[in-house]
Order: sequence, then C-alpha cells, then structure tokens
Amino acid sequence: MIKEEQFLRLFVRYERELRGFAMTLLPNAADAEDVVQDACVAMWQKIGDLQGESVFRPWAYSFVRFTALNKARKRNRSPLVFSEELVNTLASESEAEADLAQAEFDALQTCLQKLPENQRDVVLRYYHSASAGMAEIASSLQKNVDALYKILQRTRESLRLCIERQLARDGLSISEKTSKTNEHEGKSRTQVRSFH
Repeated sequence: MIKEEQFLRLFVRYERELRGFAMTLLPNAADAEDVVQDACVAMWQKIGDLQGESVFRPWAYSFVRFTALNKARKRNRSPLVFSEELVNTLASESEAEADLAQAEFDALQTCLQKLPENQRDVVLRYYHSASAGMAEIASSLQKNVDALYKILQRTRESLRLCIERQLARDGLSISEKTSKTNEHEGKSRTQVRSFH
C-alpha cells in the first residue's frame, strides 16, 4: 500500500501520459481532460488497493480506460462517440506503445551507462545543450567538428545496437512497434468508419 504523498508524486509524474492516453480514446480534448480528472478522483478513492509504486502506471491506465468507456456509454447516442470496441482497441494499442516506449527509454539509459565516458559526454552535450551548436561543443572538447560528427555517428550506431540487444533480452524489438502499428492500423480505420 502506498501513502498519499507517493500517490500524488506518481500521479504528477504520469499525468501527461495519462492525458495523452485519454486523448487516444476520446474524440474531444475536453472529454479527455474530464476523464483524467474523474479517473484521478476514482484512483484517490481506491488508493488503498494500490500495492506499490511499480504497478501504478498500469493501474492508472485501467482507471482512465474504464472512465473513458463509461463516458462513451453515457454519450452513446451522439454520432461523434467512438464505439466501445474501438475504444478498447485504441486503449490496447496505446498501452502497448507506451510500454514499448518505456522499455526503449530504459534500454537507452542502460546503454548510455555502458558507453566509454568520452562518447557518453559527446552524446549528452549534443542532446542536452539546446543552445550549443556542434562547433561550440567541438571547441569545448578540443576536437574538430568533423571528428565530433564521426564520434557521434559511431556512438549512435553503438547505442542502436545496444538498445536492440537490450530489448531482445526482454523479448521486444524496435521493429515490433512498427509492425504492431501497421497491423492495427487497418483494423482501427475500419472501426473508425463504422463508429456511428
């Protein structure tokens, strides 16, 4: 069981993601916002059921999904409301994509730590220095720009391979995201056409 402070911290951490998830389930941004707020109230009331921080994300997703389904049922007479089947399909796809994105992010963090310090430094400076250009970064590292681009290119390739290996160990792959999206795309389009 988690404490109220932990719940609030977790909700704030995932609120944006939950809002995005709700937007995939409902055709109206205001409805999606209402769903997240209603889901938050319901989660708060059921805080005693949450068995730890590690299960918060799927727990919160289920509240948003069911709240969205209830809202869709109440508005079922409107021609702009998605069918329950479409909402479930979109929810499943969105959850799977979010899980894969999290796995990719975790793999990236692991792989960054495995890089030699000089390569990690180049990557972090390049991607975290929004205002610094490549010439400025090269100057601060006492390297020429062409050499820095080559280091960055080799490092990106090393990271890509490392991430693929990390995901493969977990039974996932980057291409899985593309194939799942393409696989469900036809089904979703058919359901959107017949959502009245």
